[in-house]
Amino acid sequence: GMSNGFEILGYFNIGRGDDFEAGNGRTVGGTEVDYMSGLGKMAYQALSGDRFEISHERYSDDAMRPYRANFTRPPIGQEPLYRPYDIDRQTTVFNYSDATPTGWWDPKVVIAHSKTEVRTPETNRGNGNVSQTFGESETINGKAENKFSFDLGSVVAGFDFNKRHAALEYPGLYPREKSDVVGGYAQARLEPIEGTRVSFGGRADHQWFTGTTDETWEDSGLSGNISGEQDLIGSFLTAKAGYSHVWGGIPLGENFIMNPLWDYGNGPKAVEADNYTAGLVARYNGWTLEGTIFRSEIDNARIPSYGDALRARDIESEGYELGVGYDWGNGFVRVKYANIDVTIDGQPADSDTGTYIATPVGEIITITGVHTFVGTGLTIGADAEIAPEYDYVIAGSPPYKSYKVFNAFVEYKPDL
Repeated sequence: GMSNGFEILGYFNIGRGDDFEAGNGRTVGGTEVDYMSGLGKMAYQALSGDRFEISHERYSDDAMRPYRANFTRPPIGQEPLYRPYDIDRQTTVFNYSDATPTGWWDPKVVIAHSKTEVRTPETNRGNGNVSQTFGESETINGKAENKFSFDLGSVVAGFDFNKRHAALEYPGLYPREKSDVVGGYAQARLEPIEGTRVSFGGRADHQWFTGTTDETWEDSGLSGNISGEQDLIGSFLTAKAGYSHVWGGIPLGENFIMNPLWDYGNGPKAVEADNYTAGLVARYNGWTLEGTIFRSEIDNARIPSYGDALRARDIESEGYELGVGYDWGNGFVRVKYANIDVTIDGQPADSDTGTYIATPVGEIITITGVHTFVGTGLTIGADAEIAPEYDYVIAGSPPYKSYKVFNAFVEYKPDL
């Protein structure tokens, strides 16, 4: 509803359903639907253009899932196949903006709070006893920025903060990790001459990290990026390239394997990354042909480990993408091919070590087509994802088998 500058929105959803049935007719355990979600939002926009918004979203799910949510079967015989995961997630966001900005005044303020709670029974692998386990992740973050617009483009500058904590409650164990980060940033997006578009910026951050032992460490880092596009033959051919260095700070550990006896030594290291990309895009009479190469290098990617607080990996991901498409106005068809290799500490990524940090990819072919029949409100479409066998694996490991996924849809929108 809307009235005299006020707006209100409400949304509520309930999902109930049985376990899924696979294509071979077998029931897939731990896939039942049992959730509730809701969203409430209020806004007020004054005659001056000042706009205030606040929203609250809540989601809860209390269903039987595989004991290890990302495994079909648990690796230890003492553990049951399934257990209930009681998940409750809440998010509250406040926004302030100016709906009638001027060239040098276009402010934005965001303050958000989110909390996720997970309750589930835990089976002791030694004696088979079952205890209730509770994990909580909470974040408070915000930013205040202003966009300065002028003839050549715009510059956005501001500062932000985030406070995070991860906690576990298990009989006799109450480990916690905390992180506080403050930072400032600026990003310019300019078109100095017709056909040339550049973007560059940077930020500085400072972090206070507290481990499960209540020891605290501080660290600071700088991030920067630059990218650009250049039209080479009018709008027919465009070249693009970019580079960024990212200081990511120290990520928190995973709640359910945090250990109060962790030895942090001299303290965990911040995650840092360097990213490179370059490509060409050609367009002509509805046709598009594009190619991109890229590489990412990530240092000190922290991975979950109950026995080692400092376990981290170095990751490299590189590859290229090729694409061709045709758009005839009422529809389009696109074909894309990607070839990506990922290594962890110099070895091919595997789906165990890389569960949290880097997924083996290989070759991926995607085909998409959509068409709208003008005057009927009817749209049809289909897509396919094809992954050939991937044999860039650690010596002695079997290759990843090929797979194919196909989808199709029909959509009707009456002209009311």
